[in-house]
Formats: sequence, C-alpha cells, structure tokens
Amino acid sequence: MDLSEELIIPFQEQIVGFARERVDTKGYVDLCTRLGTGRDSDEKKVRYLLVDANTSYNVLLGRPCLNSFGAIVSTPHLTLKYPNERKRIIIVRADQKTTRECYAAGLRMYRRVPRAKIPRSEVAMVDLDPRVGTEDRLEPHKRVQSAKLGPREDHVTTMAGGLDLVTEEGLRRILWWNRDLFAWTAADMPGIHPSIMTHRLALFREARPVAQKKRRMGAEKARVVEEEVKKLKEVGFIREVTYTTWLANVEMVKKSSGKWRMCTDYTDLNKACPKDSHPLPNIDNLVDEASGHRMLSFLDAYSGYNQIPMHEADREKTTFITNRGNYCYDVMSFGLKNVGATYQRLMDKIFAD
Repeated sequence: MDLSEELIIPFQEQIVGFARERVDTKGYVDLCTRLGTGRDSDEKKVRYLLVDANTSYNVLLGRPCLNSFGAIVSTPHLTLKYPNERKRIIIVRADQKTTRECYAAGLRMYRRVPRAKIPRSEVAMVDLDPRVGTEDRLEPHKRVQSAKLGPREDHVTTMAGGLDLVTEEGLRRILWWNRDLFAWTAADMPGIHPSIMTHRLALFREARPVAQKKRRMGAEKARVVEEEVKKLKEVGFIREVTYTTWLANVEMVKKSSGKWRMCTDYTDLNKACPKDSHPLPNIDNLVDEASGHRMLSFLDAYSGYNQIPMHEADREKTTFITNRGNYCYDVMSFGLKNVGATYQRLMDKIFAD
C-alpha cells in the first residue's frame, strides 16, 4: 500500500486467525478512513494492524471500525449502511464484478499444485532419520524373510518366516499390490497437503524471539553438518533464509554406531510454545486391542514427520545457523515441541473410519 515506514508504529502482539492460528503483526498505523465516496459520508481515524498475509484484499475492516461508524452490513445485497453526523443514512454499495474478481483471485492463491517429479539425487530415507538411540529397539525374535517389492535389489521389506504356504503367498500378494505405498527415497514421498494437516507453533502471547549466538564446532562436526544440510536441501525439507528473528544452533550427537546425527537446539522456541494436550495412545490399550488376532504387523514410519508441512507463517521460526548460512524447515522437524501430538492427530484423522 506504499505506506511510509515513519507512519508504522512497532507492535509485537499476535492476533488469532480464522483457523485459530496465531499470526505475527508487523506494527500498526492510524489512517483516516471514509466509508463511501459522497460528500455526506463520514471520515474517522481507524487503527489498522499490519500482517504479512497472502490474500487478494488490501484491507479487512473489523467490528471496532464498523461499530465506530454504527454500520450495518448486508452480505446478500453487498451493501453497507450507516448514519452520518447529520443523521442521514449513507449507503455504500459494493461492485459485483470486483467482488467476484477478488473471490476468484483468492481461490487461485490457494489452488493445489501437483508436485512434479524433478530429477534430484536419491537420498536414502534412512540417511534422513534424525532419531538417536534406536540401535537397541526391539527386533523380531524369530526368523524373518525378505519380500521383494520393486525392480531394484534394495527394494525389499521383511516378513515373518515359518508361515504356512497359503498365509505366506497371501501376505506376499498384499505387499505386492500395495508396493506403491513404500518409499525408498525422500523423492518418493508425496507429503501431506497443508489443507489436511500442518504443524503450527502457537506461541505464548508474551513470547519474544530469541536468536542464539553461534557456537563453535570442530572440523569433523562442521563437515557432517554441511553434508546433512546438503541432503536436506536436495529433498526440499529446508531452504535458506535471511533476516530471521528466531535462530537456533545445531547440536551433533554421536550414535552408538560411531556416526554423527545432526539435531537442532529448539530449547528457546519450545519454551515459548504451550503444550498440546492431544491424547496419545496408551500402550496397554494397544496391547489389549491386539489380543485375539492371529497376525500383527508393524510399520516403521520414522520419516512420517517429514511428510507433514510446517504452517507457512511458522516456518522461519525454525531457522538454524550453520557455517554456510541460516536455514529453516518447510516440513515438521524432530525436536520441536508438540510434534508427537500433531503426528497423532494426523493418524487419528487418517484412521478415523
């Protein structure tokens, strides 16, 4: 709107959007506002909050503004009426054509764009697993056998051994019919559409951004960080950003195998977020529900977090610092508060029926 920076007054409070998300404000400005173009229309000073929003509208008038004019709105007639200072009724009519153009422009902004498969290096999904301490997790105590699911030698999964012939053939047939559900590289993951689920950071109202000072890192750790960042960039999980207010350091954790795993220190950001109390499944209930069934299957969904996108307004809050630049996550990252609740909410939604 070409507003002078001198007119904008700093304002750090947040507002709540239509989807109950918290939106950061860029400040506010007081402008003289006239409803209507006639000579009899009134003019009042109105305070506008400035937000960075992807919308086809320049201004949204809230109830405080409409109440100050004493305005009544009729959406079916696209008409607004209010009494002026001379007690005359001022009528403001909207243009039907302009209204439809704004509505169509808004739809175009949020249309779903199919993700095209572009040539990129095939980073193995196991290389993107940020978990640590998983080497001692439970493994099948009986014999297992391989089930081939694709043209390549490494496109295999495991199934129980010692099954009777009919059960084994039936299980292999089911796996083969559903082979398109298995992802062997990050490029195979279509991801969850934002209209279904995103991870939001509902910061406390009084929270203030924290930019951590860059910590020193040894040559070996720095080299591993550079490699991990390269992998994450190739698969589109992160992107480089500038002028960020939240900034976190990366921490290198050594696994029992001797390899390094890159983690992000979101301590300050997590402190600014309230706890999401979405109910998580109880292990005892899961065991009880599994009793009485002849067969039990396990799916390792360790890359499931990376299929959930971050809420667009919260992505740059996940920024972390490296020797080569600052990067933020476009997908839900391990280490953020409430990611388990978000993932469980998605699972509940998928398996609701």
